[in-house]
Amino acid sequence: MDRRIATTTTATVGVAALALLLAASPGAARAQDTAPLIDGVGAYTHSQIMRHRGDEAATPTNKPGDKPAPNQRAGKRAALGFDSLTFAPVPAVSKTLNAAFADSLTGRRATLDHATLRGIDAEFVRNPRFRELLARQLGGDREQVLLALQSGRLQAQFQRRLAGHGYSTRNLGDVINAFMIYGWTLVNDGARSDHGAAFAALRQRLGDSLARGEKMTTMDRTDMQEAAELYGLVATLAAAAWQNAASPAERASLRDGVNAIGRGIGIDFRRVALTERGFAPRR
Repeated sequence: MDRRIATTTTATVGVAALALLLAASPGAARAQDTAPLIDGVGAYTHSQIMRHRGDEAATPTNKPGDKPAPNQRAGKRAALGFDSLTFAPVPAVSKTLNAAFADSLTGRRATLDHATLRGIDAEFVRNPRFRELLARQLGGDREQVLLALQSGRLQAQFQRRLAGHGYSTRNLGDVINAFMIYGWTLVNDGARSDHGAAFAALRQRLGDSLARGEKMTTMDRTDMQEAAELYGLVATLAAAAWQNAASPAERASLRDGVNAIGRGIGIDFRRVALTERGFAPRR
């Protein structure tokens, strides 16, 4: 039985899509400075790892009688809140993004100049087998890939998967957290992916960071949508490819590709452990 993800209207699709948006007008690339995503998310992911020291997350740092730090005093927090990372998806953005990612997945030059997509493309060049394995889940050729992405069924499945953990595909922080958990799972040979406690812990840490006024990114809403959709697609296509892998060599290519993308946002999945409180340096 061919277990790849079907792309026609008669087949059941088993992955979530993600795409990256392109220029508003055909043929014109929209130049974007998305360094705030790379820098901000990299710092965030690093903090999620390094803040895990014993029971630090549950241990107050203030001693009895100490005055609270300025950002801990009532009314003094520069609370950003989860809404600072939310966006309302724009269908036109997804449509253009789907076309760009379909190009990327099938070895064509992407028409979108976006730092996140450039990073994915660079890994596809270094590891063409990784690209082929992801594209195979959607049929392989550009027409099949694009039809699958534009159908919306892939995005809907990813949305349901995240919703099961109280996450939202409309929040960049939630998507990055989910990508890290799913990525770690794959790179570590398909370990269990239903880490409910870890999902909750990472979201709590993100909330704490935002409450302290720590900004994850300065990207605008369109950039957030593009990045969130892209990381979601890579995570779900890689998971499907892992399940359908025909050899150890294919799984090695998947591990290498996902880990390289993880390093792009500041986490090396091979060097951290996933615990009930989130990520910790591997000992």
